[in-house]
Amino acid sequence: MSTDQPPGSPSSENDASRTRLSTRAKTIIATLTAAVTLATGILTLRNQLSGDDDARLHPDGNTESVADITNDAEAKSRADAVLTGLKRCMLETGMDYQGCNTAGMLGALHIRIGSGVGAVKVDVSSPETFVLTSRSESGHTFLVEKTAAKGEEERACTPPGAGGCPEDGRW
Repeated sequence: MSTDQPPGSPSSENDASRTRLSTRAKTIIATLTAAVTLATGILTLRNQLSGDDDARLHPDGNTESVADITNDAEAKSRADAVLTGLKRCMLETGMDYQGCNTAGMLGALHIRIGSGVGAVKVDVSSPETFVLTSRSESGHTFLVEKTAAKGEEERACTPPGAGGCPEDGRW
């Protein structure tokens, strides 16, 4: 078959039709894949929260509400946002963490800085170390800590195995 077909010839129209069909088929497959993935995620979440529609029962007999899990996710998100802001401040200003540990420097994040529920407490003990403590409305606590000894950030939470805090106490 020659590739030098004049435009409008039956062979070139069939090739164009196959290309359109192929693109359309790919779009349909991608859409269906996304729908199946979303449905699977929803069913997984439902199974994790099974027991009744609003709570799940732990082996210790305590129940945990969807609101607790959501509040814990928000607490983690607040800690991550403050961590990002602290790092950005340090890089942009050339200061160390202590120079960025002010309401003025972190205020643009629109996150309450402090020790209360729904806030993130920022403790900077040296130019290279910090502890961020985010308290959830569920009563759970999420920490991000960087120490000079380890040099890396570590994440911990309490109580382990409850809400958004995994069994090993690390998030």
